[in-house]
Amino acid sequence: MSHADRGDAYKPSRFNVVTRAEAGGLVIYNSMRGSIFRITPPTDDRVHDLLHNRNALLRRDEREGELFDALLARGFLVDADHDELAAAEEVSSRRKNRTDVLDLIIMPTEACNFRCHYCYEDFALGRMLTSVREGVRNLVRARHAATPLRRLTVSWFGGEPLVAFEVIEELSAFFLSFCEENGVEYSSAVTTNGYLLTEDVARRCLDLGINRYQITLDGPRDAHDSSRYLIGGGRTYDTIVANLDAMAGFTDDFHVTLRTNFTSENDARVPELIDELARHFAGDARFDAIYRPVGEWGGPQDGETGAHSGKEAELRKLELCSHAADHGLSHGDDRMLRPHGSVCYAASPWSFVIRPNGVVNKCTVALRDERNAVGLLREDGDLGLNAERMGLWVDTDDTSDSGCQTCFFRPACQGAACPLVRLEEERRPCPPHKVWIGPTIETYAAMARRTARPRAAAE
Repeated sequence: MSHADRGDAYKPSRFNVVTRAEAGGLVIYNSMRGSIFRITPPTDDRVHDLLHNRNALLRRDEREGELFDALLARGFLVDADHDELAAAEEVSSRRKNRTDVLDLIIMPTEACNFRCHYCYEDFALGRMLTSVREGVRNLVRARHAATPLRRLTVSWFGGEPLVAFEVIEELSAFFLSFCEENGVEYSSAVTTNGYLLTEDVARRCLDLGINRYQITLDGPRDAHDSSRYLIGGGRTYDTIVANLDAMAGFTDDFHVTLRTNFTSENDARVPELIDELARHFAGDARFDAIYRPVGEWGGPQDGETGAHSGKEAELRKLELCSHAADHGLSHGDDRMLRPHGSVCYAASPWSFVIRPNGVVNKCTVALRDERNAVGLLREDGDLGLNAERMGLWVDTDDTSDSGCQTCFFRPACQGAACPLVRLEEERRPCPPHKVWIGPTIETYAAMARRTARPRAAAE
């Protein structure tokens, strides 16, 4: 006899969101499972009755057993005696207490060949010091010797990391060899402006295990070239797109996230970019698109960038995602709604940013904030961590915030969507997709239905 057939009592999950869709029916979401479904009439009314009252005690009715079992299997209903707060605490605890993973965000240089209008970096540090590279190698060796690693993840960041490609080659060769010899799962990604990612460089990156890329295009050719230009003002759009076209011709398995940073001034031009990219990459699941409003990120041009925030920016982001889906471009933003999906890398105690001079940071944005300098990597691999500063990034989360502890979004965010917000503004860093969860899940459910992705909504 199945668990559901025993006649036990159940209750709606505290991590549910149930919202009426403009197109009719319901959209339901559960943050402990990351489940998003659209429920159409006439089933929507019964689902609403089952889920809307968190304090209700429910029993399975044979007449609607299939519906009840489906809601139970997807986490929308749970056992009446199930302690969901304890379960959410365990989700957070498992992340924070892991010793078998190490995530390194390595800046091989802070120099850059671009001078983007909204950039917050000062390009002060050049190529990574030889002693720091040796420190990185010894750090990996020491971490594995102390507690065997199951996974090593390396993300290359800058500046423009490909300006110091020889550093990437040197360290990547070590990472590949070390992980193969020791049975450690290895993955690597690069955030690059794409200008130097020629066909030869892209093939070499794949050889080195770098198979995930984030590349920014800020609109059609003229809009992009007016905000993301070379030192001295040279154009960049055509070169980047040519490089992407060359990669699209590869038969290799990789993933490129095409990011667009939009402002209140250029967002009307972004659909033109979507139309253009769709002509190149529609239907190729290796390419997806994301859209992010430009914020005041601490650069000297903050007051001039047309920074975009609040509900208007979030709704515009959803409109752009929907437009991209209509044109056959994949999107990856729904991962933020899954458990851990909205937790910032800086909030995890096993994630570190290694700068070219060996300074160890937690955050890639607050580079000039002394609270972000949590250590100094020595040549022997010792991170020289400052426990008090580490605590500012990894301990201010749902363990200390009573509002986060009872929030429907807790498994996805864990009160750690942006530790920098807690530091600078002394407030709870609720991510915008949580604040406007109704439009968010309705948009994603509609996109999933149109594109028939595996996570598509139930009809």
